[in-house]
Amino acid sequence: MRSRFTPLLALLAATSLGACIPYAVGSTARTLPAGTHTKTSTAFVIPNAFDRKEDSTAATMPGLDYELRYGIDARSDFGVRIPSWSGVVVNYKHRIDATPSSQAADTGTAVSLMAGGGFVNWGQHAEGELTLIASAREDRPIVPYGGARVVQVVPLSRDVPSDRPTAGAFFGARFGNGEATITPELGVYYDHSALGIRRSDVIFVPSISFRGDLLSSVFHH
Repeated sequence: MRSRFTPLLALLAATSLGACIPYAVGSTARTLPAGTHTKTSTAFVIPNAFDRKEDSTAATMPGLDYELRYGIDARSDFGVRIPSWSGVVVNYKHRIDATPSSQAADTGTAVSLMAGGGFVNWGQHAEGELTLIASAREDRPIVPYGGARVVQVVPLSRDVPSDRPTAGAFFGARFGNGEATITPELGVYYDHSALGIRRSDVIFVPSISFRGDLLSSVFHH
């Protein structure tokens, strides 16, 4: 039998821990050209996000992130992400592979490190993250990518619970090129619930990211 306290716990969890962490990466390893920018919307879900032992049913938690990215130079860019519209995270991505002399010659595997931090969960937690990304050549309509990601949140007040680091791997593929792309991704993370609302510490996070004006591009062609 489902406990009558499950909705209350789900609401508490969604507003205090985990619901607003930017799980999805939604990006390949390549950085934006200097002076350019992109806009990306990412929708994700966490199946069985609320799943206690005394309950016979589990609940799925959805999320929606929005990100702006700006190219700095040939090897780096930065982004400003709004995770689930309840915080702000700034990140910096830098390529650590040998960058070709021109964008047209960039046909090998790219590898980048992305570090960031900010505030999540309506300002109740500070957040830090580190991501390693590798992706295939980008002069193709489908670009596979993957990597590893670690996220840590730190409570900013005494009445907010602490949590362990969230760590795992992700893989996906970017479809399309130019201004409009679509990027499905699957992340598998160790994510311990400090509130005890899940039986498992392993979560699966499927997501899909839309960059640019995808619908206009489709109908234009």
